[in-house]
Parts: sequence; structure tokens; C-alpha cells
Amino acid sequence: MFEGGDMNVKRIVPFVVFFLLGLSGVLDRGGLKFAREIPSSSPGSSSEAGIPGSYGRNVNRSKLWAHGGNLLWGFSDMYQLKVLYEPEDPAFQYKAWFFGWATPGKDCNPGYSGCDAIFAARSHQLESGWQVYAGPSQWDSTMDTHRWVPVVTARNLYYDQWHNGDPSVIKLGGRYLMAYSSTGFNKDGKPYGDPGDKDGSFQCVMGASSTDGINWERSKAPLQAGPDEYGTPTLPHTDMHLYGVYQRPSLLYEDGTFKLWFDYATPGGISMGYAENHGDFMNPQDWKPIRNGRHPCLENFPNPDVIRVDGLYYAYGDPSGYSPKSTKGLGAYEGAIDDDAASWMGRKIVEAVSLDGLNWVVLGYVDPDPDTPAIQVPQAFLRREGQTTWMYVFYACQRGGKPYDFRYDRIRYMRRKITGEEVQFYKKLCTQASSNTGN
Repeated sequence: MFEGGDMNVKRIVPFVVFFLLGLSGVLDRGGLKFAREIPSSSPGSSSEAGIPGSYGRNVNRSKLWAHGGNLLWGFSDMYQLKVLYEPEDPAFQYKAWFFGWATPGKDCNPGYSGCDAIFAARSHQLESGWQVYAGPSQWDSTMDTHRWVPVVTARNLYYDQWHNGDPSVIKLGGRYLMAYSSTGFNKDGKPYGDPGDKDGSFQCVMGASSTDGINWERSKAPLQAGPDEYGTPTLPHTDMHLYGVYQRPSLLYEDGTFKLWFDYATPGGISMGYAENHGDFMNPQDWKPIRNGRHPCLENFPNPDVIRVDGLYYAYGDPSGYSPKSTKGLGAYEGAIDDDAASWMGRKIVEAVSLDGLNWVVLGYVDPDPDTPAIQVPQAFLRREGQTTWMYVFYACQRGGKPYDFRYDRIRYMRRKITGEEVQFYKKLCTQASSNTGN
């Protein structure tokens, strides 16, 4: 019942269904036709500042980014590399967490409960030399994925039986705090796809705390979940509850407030929501949803990751609705593209900016690397080198092929400079966009 076939369907359905359900709505609102010239009346010159002269979902920003090589590879299906910088540890200044299926050729993680699991990594250098946790006092630097040991795995609770993933980690007061996705079989205890299942999966955002990044204490209940997630029927032929399916969190802490962006199911696609906590990170009662239901921060923006640069928020997601890249040069996948492949290849990494984290201006998208049909699940990291600020985005590369293999087999990075002129320019652009919409 829990072997690869069912799991494949479970992982694909959320994106394919809402690609089809939400695409017409996105197009009707001009989402993919939307491109605006930056107004000439805006203070400063976009060309002089090196900023593209237009913005919107269909603006190609690929030339702004320089792509690097593989950081992690050799696994079955893994992604979402969340990196922290810890200068106080000179041996391993970079810590990271990621998730998925480690063993090549295997779905899930044999020998561990549930399916998706979270793993830890470390490195002295950001762009190379990564090691993955392989058990007490052991780390693997050879990409021998059979040795890798997860640090968070599923349990046997209605909200936590199958999937633990999408880790977003901060460090505060000497402790690591993690927000992550969790999935269980819901009230009836039947997994999605079982003939007796009446309520689909319970999908939510959990919290966890750790002193070493390896051993984690979890919150006693979900931090955030959809209001109708528990024990109610799903949308027909899906594992989705409308305005539910809270997953893929992005966590920040600013001025005494925990800020949490996540994605969830709306008629316009998998969209970005937002919640806050002014108290105890681990206490679900202290978390308050701010943007959810019919009022997302940004429609059709799955897998969001948010970072703040000098008072301006940058968000990265991988929304659907784009034309797939040419298959020329992709070997076994050259030729016609079927619907399944088109739905995956039509998702691209997209960049957006905001002054308040609630109202966003979409800047444009990035094409995949030449040797992969799609790059997705972006994670942002800010690096300052003297007077230069670099935005890094870590991402996963899909296998593709025929039939289309949705699994990710490499994690890479791309980077671009963020200048003070750019930040100020986009702040003014966000202010102008907000005044135009009345927000």
C-alpha cells in the first residue's frame, strides 16, 4: 500500500491538479501576460543601476544569475537546502538541512518510519565541500547516500505519519528553531488512495527546537493548519482541502516577532500565506494567521522562501504556467512533451519583492540549467563579502526523461549581486505599486 506507486501519485497531485485548476484563473488576471515597464517617473534610472527595465511574471531574469555546480548529489530524490551561516564555528561555518529520499533507486527511506525525512549537512565553504550527517560523530563527504541518517522522521500521529520535510531553520539564543511540513493520515487513519479513506491527508506546519541541529524536540501540535483540514472530505480526485494544505514554510525572526510564510491551496493555485507569533515559537496557540483563505499574499506561488535585505523582502517560489523549455540537448527527453512533463517543466523559479512581506511585486523568472528540464524548490541565502552583497539561491534539478521522472537528483546554486541602488529602487517600486492598488 505504501510502496512507490502510491507515493509518486501523492507527491505529484498537488502541483498537477492546481496547475490545471488555477491556470485559467491566473491567465484571466493577466498573471502570465503581465509585464510592466518600470515607470520613467520612478526616482533613479533603472539602466544606470543595472536593474532590468521591466518586471512581471513573464519577464526573463536569467541573465542576472550566475550558476554554480553541484553541492549534493547521488540520492533518489532530495531538495530544499536551507543554509545558515555560523562564523563562530571556524571548522564548519555553514550548516544546512534538506529532505527527501536518500537511497538511490528507492522511494522513501528504507528502515525509517514514514516516507520523506529531514537530513543535516555542514561545510567549511559555501560552494563546495559539503558533508551529510551519517550518525553520531560521523559525516559523509563522498556522497555515499546509503550512509546518510535522517534527523527528523515521521511518527504515528494523525498529522505526522508520512511526510516530514521542507525544513526552514533559524538560530536564536543558542537554539536552532525549525518550521517544517508534516503529513499524516487524518482523522480516519487511512492513507490517501486507500479505498476506506474519507478525509485525505492532514497537512500542516510543525515546529521543532534543537541545541545541536541533530536532535530535535517537536512542538506538541501543528503550528499552522487549514481550518477545515481535520476529518473533512477533500476536493474531488485530489488530496487537497480548499484553503488548507499548509506546507513548505519559510521562517524569519525580526524585532521580537516570528514570521512564517507558507503555501496552501486556493482556486488560483498553490498560493503564499503568512502567520505571526509574538510569543513562544513552540506554542501553537501563539501563532496567528494573517494572510490565508481567500486573501493570500501572492497567488500561484508554491515553495516560497523569504529573506530580508536592508529593509526589503525578497521571495523565491516556483509557480506553474510557463512554457516548458526546449527539449533540444536533453538526450532521452528530446521530442514531444506530454501533459505530465509540461506541468513540471512549466514551473520556474520566480523572484518577488515586498516592503511589508504581505504585498508583493513579482519581478520575473529564471530558466533552468541547460542540462536539466526543470529547476525548482528555491532557498535563498545572503552572503556579504566586504562591500559586496550576494544573493544565493539553492535549487534542485529534475531528472526528466521518458516517462517523465519528477525526482530531483542534484542540488545546485545560483547567485547574483544585490546593490544598494537596487534595494532602494525596488523599495520605491513597491511603494508605487501599493499606492496604485490601494494597499
